[in-house]
Amino acid sequence: MQPPRPSTRDPVLAIGRACAISAALICFLPIPLLLAVATSDTWQQGPWTDGVTLRWLGASWATVAPFAAYSLRLALTTLLLNVLIGLPAAYALARSRFPGRPVVRALIGLPLAVPGIALALALILAYPTWRGGGWLLVAGHVLYTLPFFVGALVPALAAPDLREREAAAATLGADPLRRLVFVTLPGIRTALLAAAIIVVTLSLGEFNVSFFLFAPTAKTLPVDLYAAYITGRLEIAAAATVWFILLVIPAAAVIEYLGGARIGQA
Repeated sequence: MQPPRPSTRDPVLAIGRACAISAALICFLPIPLLLAVATSDTWQQGPWTDGVTLRWLGASWATVAPFAAYSLRLALTTLLLNVLIGLPAAYALARSRFPGRPVVRALIGLPLAVPGIALALALILAYPTWRGGGWLLVAGHVLYTLPFFVGALVPALAAPDLREREAAAATLGADPLRRLVFVTLPGIRTALLAAAIIVVTLSLGEFNVSFFLFAPTAKTLPVDLYAAYITGRLEIAAAATVWFILLVIPAAAVIEYLGGARIGQA
């Protein structure tokens, strides 16, 4: 007697697919509306009542460009510090069972559980002289992004097949530095690249910490977008947001292409 065949239509899978499509639509639907506002001459009179205009996009770019450039430099600086700090930390957490390891791992992830305003105020009180040059803002972004960077690398560094390849290289006479350069880093290149893109994306879009730590000479794009929405025309604010999305979406698409859903399972 043959066992009954499983149903070709799994209700749980169908519900999950419907929820995924609904979530995607909820995230996507505001974008066409944003484009409509940004390309309408006067949104209050209705979308495109006088035809499509690009003048708001042009006007907003003149304002957005300096802050976008600064935000990009900040994101790259944050990434560099994440690599210098997070890569050795992830290696230690993945390969060593040292005393206090759970505490260290919890402390690395602690900034995610602390509200951004509390983190920013703590940094201001602890390092008041760093604020003027923008380094306090860098510190805030590193604290916010480091848990994601480390969390993305720990599973890749702890993978058994990678450790087997390193052991094979060691038996062939490769010293620790050669194993790191020619075996370890190539073995985690996908996770490392995805972690880097995650850090850059999070830094570009971070607002809570940036709002309390920015200086007049160190203002990020999300903070400028907030100022545009509360002080300027809605059409210019929408156009500035379009430029911001054009900066962020390509990075998010690359994360998905690299398998971002599988990366970061610390």
